[in-house]
Amino acid sequence: CFAKMALDGLIYKGLKPVYWSPSSESALAEAEIEYADVTAHTVYVSFNVKDGKGLLSNDDKFIIWTTTPWTLPANLAICANPEFNYGLFKTDKGNFVFLEELKDQLVELLGFKKCELVKTFKGSELERIICKHPFYDQESLVILGDYVTAETGTGLVHIAPGHGLDDYLVSLKYGIKPYCPVDEHGKMTAEAGERLAGLFYADADVEVIKILKENNVLLKEEDIVHSYPHDWR
Repeated sequence: CFAKMALDGLIYKGLKPVYWSPSSESALAEAEIEYADVTAHTVYVSFNVKDGKGLLSNDDKFIIWTTTPWTLPANLAICANPEFNYGLFKTDKGNFVFLEELKDQLVELLGFKKCELVKTFKGSELERIICKHPFYDQESLVILGDYVTAETGTGLVHIAPGHGLDDYLVSLKYGIKPYCPVDEHGKMTAEAGERLAGLFYADADVEVIKILKENNVLLKEEDIVHSYPHDWR
């Protein structure tokens, strides 16, 4: 049966994110994963618009929220829900795009002294807008995914297709290949840049936050307790 699939051209070799244990340097099945509460650094980060496709200007910015700052070096996209209503808001800290229904929550959280709605649009209208990576000279494409929720964050999800299955699957639709600047020991590689190279991924959180501050793209940092996968061994 496998030979027939191979002869029919159905078998191929590719890349896909998997659970990985840096201590034993081996892949883990989902059944081997245990979850435990950990204190995590969470950050709200702005991405400058590079090409607004006639909808946004280069003065506008998207806001993402992530509980894993160490994955930001692997960011290749920002995901919006095509059915959600997003707004462009003029604030005392700049012009930002985020989910319209989260306005009151984000004004309080991010400390905006004023926040005026300039215009609204469906998530589907944001597709293929191009943003700048917050601290690398590379682009971040706005893509669409139904799994984006309105429960937490900003309604805009930072996408690192080499670090999560949902990110990987939604990126496939746009031809974005997985990218993982972390080695088998759990340490950042040279691809992540001189300041991060060699740092264990958990330790890289602190340095990434420093870099975000230096680039004036960090809007908020806070620690939360959440469930995180662990190697049962």
